[in-house]
Amino acid sequence: MDEENTPPFFTLDPMESKRLQPVMSAIDCGDWQVLIETDDDLRILLLKQGVEEPMNRSSIKWDDANLFFLSCLKQDRNSKPLTLEAGISKEKFGRFPYGDSSAISYLLEWIRPSTRDDAAFLNLQLHLEKLNSILRPTSMANGIGGLRMNGWLDAEETTQLRTDLTSTCWMPAGGEPLDGGCHYAAKHLVAMLRSAEKRVCGVLLRIHK
Repeated sequence: MDEENTPPFFTLDPMESKRLQPVMSAIDCGDWQVLIETDDDLRILLLKQGVEEPMNRSSIKWDDANLFFLSCLKQDRNSKPLTLEAGISKEKFGRFPYGDSSAISYLLEWIRPSTRDDAAFLNLQLHLEKLNSILRPTSMANGIGGLRMNGWLDAEETTQLRTDLTSTCWMPAGGEPLDGGCHYAAKHLVAMLRSAEKRVCGVLLRIHK
C-alpha cells in the first residue's frame, strides 16, 4: 500500500497534566513570558533543549505546535520521553478498521446514552470531543516535521473518561456498521487510558502518516 493511501495511525502520548492548559493558553493568547516566570521547571526544560532565551517567544524558533508538544511531553528521570505501554491495544487503538481509522471518531459517531446516567454520558461525550478536537482550530494543530495533534486531556479528565467508558452510561447504536465495534474501540482506548493513569499524566491524541 502506498503512503498516500495508508490510513493514519493514532497514538496517545503521555503529557505533563498541570502544564497542558497553561501552555496552550500562553501560546494562544501571547502570554508566554508570564508562563515562564511562573513555571521554573519549564524554563529549565527549554534551556536543556537548547533554547537560549526561554522567556522570549520570538527567540524560540519552534513553531507553535512543536513548542506546545515539547513543553508538555512527559519525561522520565533521565529526561527521555515516556511512552504509554498497553500491549496489543496500542496497535489496535492506533489504526481502527473504519472511516478515518480513529477509534475516538467511531465512538463519537456510534455511541448512544443508555438512559441509566445522562450526566455521565454527557461527560463521556465532552471528554471524547476535547481529546479529538480542542487543538484543531489553533496554531498548535500542525507543525514542522509532520506533527499533527487533535486534542488533549489532563490527568483528572483521563481518569474520568476511563471511568465513564467502563460504566453503563452508554451503549452502541443499533445500526453501527461494525459488529461489536464500539466495545472494541472502547476496550483498547481504556487500556491506553489505564496506562496513562499509572503514570499520573494527561494524554495527547496525535496523528501519524
